[in-house]
Amino acid sequence: MAHVGPHLLLLAASVLGASASSEWPPPEPVFLPADMELQAVPEHYRLQRADGALPANTSLHSRADTFLLLPRRPAAGPPPLLRASYPPFSTRQEVPTKSPTWAIRAVPLDSAVSPDEPTARVLFHLHGPDWRGRRDPPGDHPLPCVVLQAQQRSRTVRGSCRVQAMLGICVVELEIPARWFSPALSPESAELRYGVGSCSRPGATAEPPRYLGTLELRTAAAVARQQEVQLDERVLLRVPDGALRPGQRFTASLALRHNFTAALLTLRVKAKKGLQVVAARSGDPAWTVHLERSRGPKHWTAVVTCRRSKDVHWGTRGLEAAELLHLELAVENGTGGQAPARPLTWQVEYPGQDPEAQKDKLVWEVQVSERDMRVLVPLVQELELLNTSPLTGVPRSVPVTLVTVEAGGAVSELSEPPGCESADTQVLQVSEGCDAVFVGGKESRGARGVRVDFWARRLHASLLFTVWAPLLPLRVQLGDTALEQVRGWRLPGHTDSSAVDVEDHGEDAERRARSCRPQYQRTAVRFLAHFVAHPQDGGRHLSYLPGPEWLLDVTHLVAGWARVQDPRVASLEGGTVLVGREPGVTSVEVRSPLSDAILGEQTLVVSEEKVAVTELHATVVAGLALALHPEPGHPGVLTAVCQATSTLRGPKQEATLSVWLSFSDGTLAPMELYGGQDAVLAVTSLDPTVVTVVGTSSWHPRVVAEGPGRGALLQLSLHPLDVCRRGRHRAAVLAAGTAWLEVAGERRTPPSSPRSPVPFPRAEGAMSGEAVTAGRGEHGDVGLVNTKLQGMGSSSEEEEEREEGYGRGMQEEEKEEMVKAPARVSDLEIGMYVLLGVFCLAIFIFLVNCVFFVLRYQQKEPPDAGTAPAASQPHNWVWLGTDQEELSRQLDRRQPEPPTLPGPQPERCCCTDPPAPDVGSPTGAPLEPRKEGSVPGGGRRKRVEFVTFAPQRAPEDPPQPTPNVQSILVASEDDIRWVCEDMGLRDPEELRCYMERIRGSS
Repeated sequence: MAHVGPHLLLLAASVLGASASSEWPPPEPVFLPADMELQAVPEHYRLQRADGALPANTSLHSRADTFLLLPRRPAAGPPPLLRASYPPFSTRQEVPTKSPTWAIRAVPLDSAVSPDEPTARVLFHLHGPDWRGRRDPPGDHPLPCVVLQAQQRSRTVRGSCRVQAMLGICVVELEIPARWFSPALSPESAELRYGVGSCSRPGATAEPPRYLGTLELRTAAAVARQQEVQLDERVLLRVPDGALRPGQRFTASLALRHNFTAALLTLRVKAKKGLQVVAARSGDPAWTVHLERSRGPKHWTAVVTCRRSKDVHWGTRGLEAAELLHLELAVENGTGGQAPARPLTWQVEYPGQDPEAQKDKLVWEVQVSERDMRVLVPLVQELELLNTSPLTGVPRSVPVTLVTVEAGGAVSELSEPPGCESADTQVLQVSEGCDAVFVGGKESRGARGVRVDFWARRLHASLLFTVWAPLLPLRVQLGDTALEQVRGWRLPGHTDSSAVDVEDHGEDAERRARSCRPQYQRTAVRFLAHFVAHPQDGGRHLSYLPGPEWLLDVTHLVAGWARVQDPRVASLEGGTVLVGREPGVTSVEVRSPLSDAILGEQTLVVSEEKVAVTELHATVVAGLALALHPEPGHPGVLTAVCQATSTLRGPKQEATLSVWLSFSDGTLAPMELYGGQDAVLAVTSLDPTVVTVVGTSSWHPRVVAEGPGRGALLQLSLHPLDVCRRGRHRAAVLAAGTAWLEVAGERRTPPSSPRSPVPFPRAEGAMSGEAVTAGRGEHGDVGLVNTKLQGMGSSSEEEEEREEGYGRGMQEEEKEEMVKAPARVSDLEIGMYVLLGVFCLAIFIFLVNCVFFVLRYQQKEPPDAGTAPAASQPHNWVWLGTDQEELSRQLDRRQPEPPTLPGPQPERCCCTDPPAPDVGSPTGAPLEPRKEGSVPGGGRRKRVEFVTFAPQRAPEDPPQPTPNVQSILVASEDDIRWVCEDMGLRDPEELRCYMERIRGSS
């Protein structure tokens, strides 16, 4: 966990940076998530530029993909098609190709011609895995006719042949006119071209002829091919390299090296039945030869003695081996039923040699065939192989068919077991039966021009293959390498508490909501690779398929071998989508299916930081348009652009929506990445007279045009699942957005125009503490104004949550999970705002009144004890009593007292009745005492009440001076004595004087 901290700090910094800026440039462009696939193509791959750049025409309304079609020269068959679909719309288009209708491969059988053999032969065969499926019933549309033409200066000669069934091959024999062979010192040449045309009119071709090669025009007869073998270190034997027919004669030559000094040698030849030595002649005037023949029961024996002349000067001999002897042999007739290979034994003897010494012998086999097979041709469907075996563990092979061509042009499949060998088994291998070349995954590299040799009956042939191998490690591309928790978005999960039975449905819903797990961000994963070929000369310059600027998408090949190292942190769904599970650091890796090696990996961080879905970007899809563009300079590379049509042409036409999620960390993701089971997408029409919504339950809601108009007429909102909504966030909205559309017809004023105000639509989440209003931009478009109301939850609800075990941590988590509300409000929310404003105004008036009240009475002081009763300042009186009933009894016991006369009054005793209150007051009305309710429980408790009388307000004209008299309600003497005892007045005399003073002051 020591490595997690730096990653999380880095993520936190990036999140804070993104939230601090209200406008951020998106790191990756959005695109229309339409599905594009190629049909009737044997093999194809998506391409991506190595620098990560996307095509410039990619936008929310369009998508561009580049494909590599293999084989790059399309095989014969139906034309390839590209299909683009975005439910419920789809379209397809035929892939443009410059290749011919029929894929034909040409194999020259002769590289040179002479006046003795002026015929040039070229074999043509159809290639591609499906050419047999193109054959129609005989007579309707037969297999194609191939036209071959040779050109020298302004002269042209043509020939043609029709491809035959079974093998799909034919041979054109083109005879070169004698006037083309000129006696020039240097041989001339002619160009060979071919094309598909008409056999009835060879001069007409359906397409421009393709270049095949050059044909050498020799004036001398061509020398037969020979095979050179060594009898010993000084004598060489040269024999024909090819099969012989019964009755045919051939010549074998004996040559001496320059270091040969002997004057005599003897050659012994032993031939099996069916072969015989006819004659021997000298190839050098300095040598004489003598032939002796004998026939045994099983073989012929010939002894040739060669002697050197004494008058020869050896210094004039060249360094090359000179032919000394020409030996003529013949294949007997009527030997077709014998073995095709017939051995000849050769042995050289010198004079003075020990007869007991073991002499060197050479056995050479003569191939005899009834047919005059001139050429061995290996037929393959493709000379280019993409080695994906290291990624999939599945071998890939190319079938090979060996055919022979006879002197008359007849072609037949080889029936005898051939021999074969690969020149580099680290790149390409060949099967034991020589019927296929293959790669099995153990090869270490790719290469261009890998040679595979084939031979049969002295006939040799070879093929040059190009093998493309993946350049490891693979590039694991993640749309986002740091996944964060999405605030307010939760998914159903399974915990132990979910199995507990509860009686209340509401309590059960809350329990299920608590069992939901947080939703983390998702990202798409792609596995990319360069496919390269090394040069055969061992150089370091690599060749790339199709070029160094392109990467091949091999996700569909390795998705089954890809996994997340720690499945608790993240999981891989479908091999293409990474889903965060819990905070941590892990890696996405691809394991080799053939070993435990890692083919590629990429680090992934799942952060505990939280992001919010800030906005929904939506576009209307009313149809699809497809455009295909071949990539110049790269055969087989095709760029397809799928464009969405956003204009509805008339009423009742349907359309769908493509929605992207925009997160607060600056990342974007198509809604299809999250699937249709994790959230609910709600779509509302702001003007039902223009467009209505008919399908809102799916990720691709359908809308129907009702009338002409245009503008931001669709309101979108994303909600979490109902089962995971809880508490104050039960109706919270994750994000909102609008979609612009146009219905063709007479122009209407959009509902978002200032001239026709849009009524506030009803929005989810009005009672959850989220308020949303819709405002207008400068150009009449509906803008977004988000308002969040705080403190809407009551304390009783919080206590209930604490009792159910939420705790403070759960409350803080809920507060953090509050998301911004959508930018719309309802009528109910407006009424709540008005009511809240009235409440706030009433509270404000109450507080102002309190402030004035305090300022008005804070300077009043209690009356001084020494002030005379007739003083004009007001007094603060105290009444000591028990309850309301006692107060009533005290008032009833009071007797009216005669008016007071001027002058000194005699002192009154404490036992006399209290004086009656003065009926006159400054306000002209008697003051009622403040009432106090009785104490619950029935007990009587002592109560003290302070009564304050306001001073008389001074009139404009000063009134006549009158005594300011205030009255008091006095309690019983028992109660007053009880208070006096608390004051420390226990002597009866003191109590009586204290009572008199109180009554006198009243």
